[in-house]
Amino acid sequence: MSSPENARVHESAVTATLRLIEESQSHTPSLQDVADAMDMPLERLQSIFPDKTSLLISVVEQACMVLIDRCTRAVVQIDPDDPMQQCHALITAYLCWVVEYPSQFRLMSDQRLINANSYSQLRRYQDSINDLASRMMQRAQDKGQLHPKEDIASLVITSRCFVYGTARMIVDGRLGDFSQDSDPVKAAQVIVGDYIRRVARGSQGPVSAAG
Repeated sequence: MSSPENARVHESAVTATLRLIEESQSHTPSLQDVADAMDMPLERLQSIFPDKTSLLISVVEQACMVLIDRCTRAVVQIDPDDPMQQCHALITAYLCWVVEYPSQFRLMSDQRLINANSYSQLRRYQDSINDLASRMMQRAQDKGQLHPKEDIASLVITSRCFVYGTARMIVDGRLGDFSQDSDPVKAAQVIVGDYIRRVARGSQGPVSAAG
């Protein structure tokens, strides 16, 4: 990656790999498949990626770097005294990223293609997002936005399931089946807003009647 030519090969390899994954959606391409798609000798591609796994890790890590940047930028724009709104921003940023990078999400989320959790350099990105969500929800609890007995760890898992399910509907083109808005970004924003409101309201418990 020390030369402009290697950088161009790297970028072309990422693009070719994602295209091949979208075409198959059931298996990852071999280095030979990618080299053929790039019309490049296999040996040239192997000078940058010694095997298929190193190429897939590079594809996923490149996407994760963009994801972390998008999520961080979205969260820091929100008033830190409103952690539930920060959670809203985090989830929305993630889903907007999925709309823009559906192939990368498919690769990251399908263990038949690559088990990202098996590689520390990839797992750290997911751990970073999970840690951010946990800290924001803990602050929301401390500020009275969530019930004092709310299980934060369980709520983070529930939120991950919600985000994953919504993201899958986006990449599968099915979000429109459950939303009146055909624009996946706008549909995701409405769904996330409803989810955050229900989480916050449900965590408050019943309100005692006055008198």
